[in-house]
Amino acid sequence: MKEIEEKEEEEGVKWEIRLHGRGGQGAVTASKVLAEAAYLSGFESQSIPFFGAERRGAPVMAFTRISHEAIRERSQVYSPDYVIVLDPIILQAVDVFRGLKDGGGIVINTVKSPRDFQFEQNSLIVATVDATGIAIKNNLLVAGTPVVNMPMLGAFLRIFPHIELETLEEVVMEKFGRNGEANVAAVREAYDSTIVERVRSSGRARAGSAEVSKNVRKRIAVNRPVSTPSAGVAGRTALWRDFKPEIDYEACTNCLNCWFHCPESAIKRAEDRIEIDYEFCKGCLVCSAVCPKKAIRVSREVVV
Repeated sequence: MKEIEEKEEEEGVKWEIRLHGRGGQGAVTASKVLAEAAYLSGFESQSIPFFGAERRGAPVMAFTRISHEAIRERSQVYSPDYVIVLDPIILQAVDVFRGLKDGGGIVINTVKSPRDFQFEQNSLIVATVDATGIAIKNNLLVAGTPVVNMPMLGAFLRIFPHIELETLEEVVMEKFGRNGEANVAAVREAYDSTIVERVRSSGRARAGSAEVSKNVRKRIAVNRPVSTPSAGVAGRTALWRDFKPEIDYEACTNCLNCWFHCPESAIKRAEDRIEIDYEFCKGCLVCSAVCPKKAIRVSREVVV
């Protein structure tokens, strides 16, 4: 782990984390707390929730990015360095290993051993912890349901050495007020009781999961957006908009900066210009913010 840490620090890479849980377990809150702890540790950080079916028990995802440099992506995390699984049952419904980089790490709320899990990557750092038992022991219950998000962050720091445990505890105390001490106790207990092993798989690694050389990454970056989204991955998001971006083609120089940064792949390249697909444009206005010529106007969209 020490060798991995030094290599990452030298290259200044960013780390992408995907959290899987079910409604009511606090996956989105965990993402925010982790991002804040990273910021207090001197990093740039970003937390992104994914809102699907918003009901208790439904599968939920959240995403965190941590970097030494400014973070310009605004998309979901498709190829995480780390995965945090808050609920063991969700493994039966969701492929939590999907896209996880070969050699990356995963933390699972389970009573099983790290070697009980199978995956297609060549090897992963697998950490297991009984976060549910820890939450019950520390009375972290909402409507009778154990809330495991903070214990899972304590477990995560066992495989992510770039944030000090004390920094996370500071954020947790401030976040939860009078319940802060119970959450901090759960964080520390999970940190101490997590089992960590590097597990090698007999299966084939996923296509593209092996580490790409720095030169290859540079060549790819020239021809693809900084985010790697897929149009429609969050559904038809036109109804999310309050404001609509519109291109002023007289001012547009076709520099492709907006296409490069669009988090939903809603900006398309035509033969001699770019176009916005309003079926998938969610109105985030990243395109307007990054346009060097101010060629993307913003108008309020009123639904009658």
